[in-house]
Amino acid sequence: MLNTRPEYEALGSQGYPYMRQARVVGELPSKDCRTALDEAVGMISREVGLTAVRPLSFGLAAYHAFGLNHREACRHAHSRLLLTQGVDLPLDYIPAYNSDCSNKP
Repeated sequence: MLNTRPEYEALGSQGYPYMRQARVVGELPSKDCRTALDEAVGMISREVGLTAVRPLSFGLAAYHAFGLNHREACRHAHSRLLLTQGVDLPLDYIPAYNSDCSNKP
């Protein structure tokens, strides 16, 4: 079942608040962040072609979950994703929030 992305209060270009759908893990309610990171690790693992050795962390770059160091992550073909902190991971990597994955087994 596909979850709708929760509403998030963001600031516009003039600094005024407005409501929009959450786009990254850090915009989810705090109770949902750990679950989202646990779900994302499988999809990220498939994309980068590596097996996770530890869970994704909210405050660390994704490469830590795959046992890489910073230099190895920078040289990887998917370095941009691997250098992204857990808090900044797009919700597109979480199957529950990604409509492209909702019908896949």
